[in-house]
Amino acid sequence: METYITQVIELLSLGKTSDGVHQITVVVTQEDRQATYEMNIDEFTYLALEVLEPMNGDRIRLSPYAKWDPYRNTFYSSINRSTDVSRDVQYFACSEAYINEIKRIRSLPPVVMEVGGQEEKVEKPAQRGMQLLRQFSVHMPKILILFLFTAGLLIVLSITSKGNDNSDTFSGSIGVAQAEEQKDASKTAMDPVSISTTYKSKITDVAARTEQLVVSQVSDRPNTNQASIEAIDIGEEESFFGLPKGYVALTFDDGPSMLTKQFVDILTEQKVAATFLFVGQKVERNQDAVIYASEHGMAIGNHSWDHSLLPKATPQDQSESLSKTNSVIESLTHNKVTLFRPPYGAINNELVSKVKKMNMKTLLWNRDPEDWNAKKPEDIIRYFHQVEAAGGVYVLHENKNTLEALPAILEHLKEKNLKFVIFQ
Repeated sequence: METYITQVIELLSLGKTSDGVHQITVVVTQEDRQATYEMNIDEFTYLALEVLEPMNGDRIRLSPYAKWDPYRNTFYSSINRSTDVSRDVQYFACSEAYINEIKRIRSLPPVVMEVGGQEEKVEKPAQRGMQLLRQFSVHMPKILILFLFTAGLLIVLSITSKGNDNSDTFSGSIGVAQAEEQKDASKTAMDPVSISTTYKSKITDVAARTEQLVVSQVSDRPNTNQASIEAIDIGEEESFFGLPKGYVALTFDDGPSMLTKQFVDILTEQKVAATFLFVGQKVERNQDAVIYASEHGMAIGNHSWDHSLLPKATPQDQSESLSKTNSVIESLTHNKVTLFRPPYGAINNELVSKVKKMNMKTLLWNRDPEDWNAKKPEDIIRYFHQVEAAGGVYVLHENKNTLEALPAILEHLKEKNLKFVIFQ
């Protein structure tokens, strides 16, 4: 089985060649290997990136993913901008040609460098030296802080252990996505939103780090057609995006639809529960599907009223989107809506705070098979076989390919002896 390995794509330069070709230079890091590539990009994507001013000295990572926005009729991708004190996510419009070029670069072995279409050995020593210097400068403050904190902690422990041999019981809460101090982003490109947040970058990088999560509460959900459904109560103070290693969760976005009942039937037949995140406008058009999912023990959450980029909206529009969606769902299920998933995963501290004030919790994810972009069911199934399933919160969508792939997905996950959970 192929092992899933996280790739990091860092932007080194953005400019034009002497003959006017728009070009970017990126370094791709995979485990302990790196390679540098030059990519030709179209003018549309180039201008969208240029407005974000990525070459201002910050460390810039290109997201390997893109999403189609049917409301604005364009693709969007993002950059992760890192400094010593903040990490921002900024969105930009891009072309399908750019997306395909990123996919091509990711599929190349990370041991060579492309220059003008010709392959050479790993990047030049000067480039490698600059890369190491940049990484060292970024991480040095954190290393120093960690050293001082560890030293202080050892001193405190040595003092307290002499005076008191009793230890307090630690109780943790599930799902950790703490916000760091943010820097406001003032630029947007081609009308995409520029969002200051740590949450999206944590999702993108989650496969590269250890998930330190503790289950705080697991309860049986009574009076459903499922044989055994377990629900995890997400801590109110955090945004949730991962599970402990013994668990797995399937979540379905962008419904309800004409396919919702079929998804529910397959899940029910396999005695598996999932979490559905519904769009308010679609709820009004597919009310029976919402009731059906609720009656069969599926968890149901809020996915906004019209699947718009909420961090770009005014506070009043944000509140209206969330409250209208809650109202129409609750009128059908007679259950309080406690979950919110932001469209496109776009979120910032202000939106998280607003969600919490409405007594909801933010549900993110750490596994994305990009089923919305799959050409056939086998593409989706292949992803599930390539990634580590344990601890995964999968984001899926209600479409035909995903529906056809679902039985094989469930069979594969059951072979892993993982416990399926829903959220509340």
